[in-house]
Amino acid sequence: MIVLVPLVVAVLAGLVALRRTRQEPRRLSNAYWLLAALMLLINALGSLGLLEYSPLFLVIGLLALLSPLLVLVLGVFLILNGVVTLRRERVSLANSLSLLAGLVIIVVVVGTLPAVFLGPLWLRAVWLALILAAGYLGFQFVAFLGYAALYPRLVRDHRADWVMVLGSGLRAGREVPPLLASRIRAGMAEFTRRGARLLIMSGGKGEDEQVPEAEAMAGWAIDHGADPAAVRREIESRNTEQNLRYSGALVRAEPEPVGPGLIVTSNYHVLRAAILARKVGLDAQAAGAPTAGYYWPSAMIREYVAILSEHRVVHAVLLLVLAVPLPVLLLLTGW
Repeated sequence: MIVLVPLVVAVLAGLVALRRTRQEPRRLSNAYWLLAALMLLINALGSLGLLEYSPLFLVIGLLALLSPLLVLVLGVFLILNGVVTLRRERVSLANSLSLLAGLVIIVVVVGTLPAVFLGPLWLRAVWLALILAAGYLGFQFVAFLGYAALYPRLVRDHRADWVMVLGSGLRAGREVPPLLASRIRAGMAEFTRRGARLLIMSGGKGEDEQVPEAEAMAGWAIDHGADPAAVRREIESRNTEQNLRYSGALVRAEPEPVGPGLIVTSNYHVLRAAILARKVGLDAQAAGAPTAGYYWPSAMIREYVAILSEHRVVHAVLLLVLAVPLPVLLLLTGW
């Protein structure tokens, strides 16, 4: 019976993870529960001898052996992607994130052996802290990516009485660019598929724009077949949180009661939009519109950094707890 304890624990963790995810899909902490349940299940099956010769066990072992090479390949891919992004988009820190991430990965991987075996004690301690910190951030990023991929599938068939499309900037001060057109097109499709009553365009007027984004978006939508009577315009917001707050006020101002809604944005922005909706108390899930493949990696890294910054104190404390004690012990003992 004792050998069944790990399996019972894994099943219980899985049930808790599934219950939490079904009750509120907009929590990133669901990712940690699901990952923990999966790891507990793998451990339990291994303790029962069920994974010893299974394809899953072999795949996990192979990935573990190849992980340094896979990380190196990831670094090269991110560098190449960053170069492509900077060639096609304007040069900025946001568009450089995949390039910078790739360079950091290459430096850490290539520099590990010389630092550990040839460097002085203080360098080994610093490098150990860097590797531990990178491991923590990498785990967080894997959890974020995995749940960002899972979340849209969890809410695909949720009811929506209204659909809100988030603005993303205009071209030449008044024209809807391709990325924003993709969002509007997806919003119109979701509006029809879910039988919604309101189609809200959300976006204020930037300093370099001649008209509010919502006005240009509404015009584009009506020109492409949207019902003018269903379209609403939110023209005051300057960021995503304001998009959600001000559009929520529009919904509540409707003469007839309106139920839950749907936020439509670019696919890389879906999870953070959903998390922000929960934060501001807006009863809405989120769905994504397609984005150019080359743009996706930098955009996802930017979203990940933004989500980390929402809980910067917690992550800073966890980084200190995980990355500092062992290097300090190394310095004190001279290992």
